[in-house]
Amino acid sequence: MRLAVVTIIALAASGRAVADDAAPVAVTLADVLAAVPKAPAAQVGGHEVAAANASIDAAGAWPAPALHFQTNRLTAHVVGGVTLPLPLFGTVGAARREAEARARATRSEVDLGLRDVRRRAVMAWLALARSDGELDAATKAAAQSAELERIARGRLDAGVGAEVDVTAARAAHARADLAVANAKRALEAASADLAGVVGWNPLRLLHADGALPGGDSPSLEALRGKLAAHPERTVAQRRIEAADATVDQIRSQRRPGLALEAQVSIDDPTTPGTDAMVGLSLDLPLFSRVGAHARSAQATAAAERARLAVTEATLGSGLVASYRRWQAATEKLAALLRDVVPAQERAAALSAQAYREGARDLASALQADRDLAAVRAEVNAARTDVAAAWIELQVAAGEEVGSAH
Repeated sequence: MRLAVVTIIALAASGRAVADDAAPVAVTLADVLAAVPKAPAAQVGGHEVAAANASIDAAGAWPAPALHFQTNRLTAHVVGGVTLPLPLFGTVGAARREAEARARATRSEVDLGLRDVRRRAVMAWLALARSDGELDAATKAAAQSAELERIARGRLDAGVGAEVDVTAARAAHARADLAVANAKRALEAASADLAGVVGWNPLRLLHADGALPGGDSPSLEALRGKLAAHPERTVAQRRIEAADATVDQIRSQRRPGLALEAQVSIDDPTTPGTDAMVGLSLDLPLFSRVGAHARSAQATAAAERARLAVTEATLGSGLVASYRRWQAATEKLAALLRDVVPAQERAAALSAQAYREGARDLASALQADRDLAAVRAEVNAARTDVAAAWIELQVAAGEEVGSAH
């Protein structure tokens, strides 16, 4: 037990060393997308497709032949026979078509799953980019706080300031340094989250590099025209096809089963030589309740069609909602950059200058400094919100995740 505790402490210390001392590795969005096919979550689909393809070959199998042997005390000493089922009425073909339809549905579901992995990877990279921006904003705020503390000390040394101003500036500087430390830890957490999605080492510190995803203003009508080929709609259609194939496969079981039978009697004292018999037999599905099974399969197919209608309605409303959210995020960022940031930067500069010249007190300068830091953080969040809204809009329209237009 003590050894286990020591091991955990050593691993934790190692993790801290990696996170604190190792230089961050720059990772672009293209690097993340290139790593998605090798991600652990992306490996499951390949096995599911292989299993579905194998089921197609398995569905084409004929029923197993039966061998029988017997002996008699008074007549033939050895009687041997074989029964070979002959699936001549389309049962094997129907089973194979059902397996093929289900394999197509599986491939569509795997493609949809891989698409979701790509989306999660992109969103994790955006979270890392947001953390990078928050750390940068916190670092700039700490530098501004340090500058105000320096000004307060200079005014005190010059005999025109007060000790209380120095203390207040020092406290603001300490708070800013604490925000930087918290931002670093948040960056480490975002790095580990991204590594977990794509299957990288979570102890390696990552840094988001490159431009955020985005594109020109798309037409809502053009995006709505793409919903017919949306991957989620394709999956729903494939499930309907598989359900219809199941109905056909069950209906094929209403046909009788044909089997070839052959038998030989050896060493029969009542018959000169070896006697042979060849015949055909029919298996009649009189009590197998095929009709009930068919009705159940038809109800399942109807349910899949109802799910398609739900999917189409959800995709349509989801696209409009995603488009409006992208518009809102874009308009907010534009307003912040156009109106808020320049005014807040000028206010902070004027407040610091006024305090330096003794025209304003320290409280107004600190407040302007905090307001500027908050605006910078808001701009960073708005940038990543626009990028995230763009990705969600691509997902809603069924486009390739992470592409630019």
